[in-house]
Amino acid sequence: MTPPKPGPAPPPDPEGLASLLPLALVVVLASAAIGLTGGAFRLAVGQVTHWILAAYTSAQAVAGWTGFAGVWALSMTLTALPLWGVLRLAPQAAGSGIPRVESLWLGELEPAHNFWLMPVKFLGGVLALASGHALGREGPMVQMGATIGIYLGRTCRLSARDARHLLAASAGAGLAVAFSAPLGGVLFTLEELTRSATARLVIASALACAVAVAVGQLLVGSAPVFQIVVPSVGPQFLPLYAVLGILAGGVGLAYNRLVLVMLREMTAVPPVWRVLGSSLLLALVMWQLPFISGNGETINQLVLDHAFGLGALSLLLLTRFLFGPFSYAVGLPGGLFAPMLAVGALLGAIFAELGMTLWPGLKLPVSAFAVVGMAAFFSATVRAPLTGVVLIIEMTGASNLTLPLLLACLPAALVPFWLGDKSLYEELRERQLQVHRARVAEGLASQGGALGSAGGEGR
Repeated sequence: MTPPKPGPAPPPDPEGLASLLPLALVVVLASAAIGLTGGAFRLAVGQVTHWILAAYTSAQAVAGWTGFAGVWALSMTLTALPLWGVLRLAPQAAGSGIPRVESLWLGELEPAHNFWLMPVKFLGGVLALASGHALGREGPMVQMGATIGIYLGRTCRLSARDARHLLAASAGAGLAVAFSAPLGGVLFTLEELTRSATARLVIASALACAVAVAVGQLLVGSAPVFQIVVPSVGPQFLPLYAVLGILAGGVGLAYNRLVLVMLREMTAVPPVWRVLGSSLLLALVMWQLPFISGNGETINQLVLDHAFGLGALSLLLLTRFLFGPFSYAVGLPGGLFAPMLAVGALLGAIFAELGMTLWPGLKLPVSAFAVVGMAAFFSATVRAPLTGVVLIIEMTGASNLTLPLLLACLPAALVPFWLGDKSLYEELRERQLQVHRARVAEGLASQGGALGSAGGEGR
C-alpha cells in the first residue's frame, strides 16, 4: 500500500501570533500604567471641580460687579494657565488629542519627544475640565494612553509593527478607562482609530482595555457612568427610534460644521484676546447659567431622570449646542466626546417630549429616547455607530435598548455620509495636518532666509 503523500506545509503565520507574547507583556505593562493614570485623572478632575465650584459659589455670593469680577478673575485664571501650558510648553497637547493619535497611526506625524506633553495634558486637562468649559475627559485620556504606549514601545524596543499596535491599543485603553467601557474602547480602536481588525490588533486592544479598566476601577469604582432605571421598550416605538436617528444625523452634521467654523475663527484671535473673550463668556455662564457648564454628565443624569420639561430641555439644547464648540475652539486640553453626549441626550428627550405633546395619548419612554439620542448623535458626528451602541450600553447598563440603538445609530451615521460630510475627527485631523505643514514650510523658509543672509555676509 502506497503511503499517503504529505499534505502541503501550513501557511506562514502572517500575523505573527506565535510571537505575540512580547507584545502582550508590554501591553499589560502599558495598560496598567494607563489605568492608574486615567483613574488618577478622573479623581483629580472630580476633586478639583468640587473646589472650583465652591470658589465660584463664594464669588457669586458677593453682590454686584465685585462678585462678577471675582467670577471673571477665576475663569480667566483657569483658562489662561492651561492655554499657556499648551502654547509655551506642549503645542501637541491642544484640543482633544484623538486626531493627533490617528495621524500617528497613519504615519502622517512623528511622535513628539516632548517631556512636557504628559504634564500639560494631565494638569492642564484637569484645570480646563474643572473650569466650567464644556470639555470632555476622553480626549486627554486617549492621548495620554497613546503617549504611554509610545514610550514603552520605544523603551522595550518593540518592532515597528508591534509598536504601532501598542499605540492603537493604548489609545483605546485610555478611552475605555475614561468611561469604564472596555468593549467600547476595543471598538473605538478598531472602528474609528485604525479602521482595521487584524487578529493581532484585536488581541492587543482587548487585552489593553480589559487590564486598563480593571486597574482604573481600583481607583474610581466599577459603577457605570450613568445610573438609570432601565426603561421598557415597546416594539410599536421602534420606527420612532429610526426617525430620531435621521434627525440626529442632520443635527450632527450642523454640529460638526459649527466646531470647524469656531475653531477657524478662534485660532485667528491672538492668545491674550482669546483668553479675555473666552473667560468673559465662561464668567457670564457661571454667573447666570451655571447649570449649562461642565462636561455635561450632570445634565445627562438629570435628563435620564426625566427632571426637565420641554422648555428647559430646549434651552439646554440650544446653549449646549453653542457652548461645546466654543469651549473646544479655545484650544485647551479637553475632548469633544462628553459634550456630544449631552447634546444627544437632550435631543432624544426633546424628541420624546414633542411626540407626547403632539399626540397626548402617546406614552414615550423619555429616558430610553435620551439614551438612544446619546449614541445616535455620537454616531452622526464621529461615524462610528457600533462604538456608539456598545459604549452607551456600557455607560448606562441599558442592554435591552440594543435594537433601538442600532435602528437609530445606523441612519444617524449614514445621513451625513450621504450629504458628503466627513467625520469630525477626520476633519480635525486634516486641519491639523494643514497647520503642521504650514509651520514646517515657514520654518524651512526662515532657515533659507537665514542661510541666504549668512552667505551674503560671507561674500
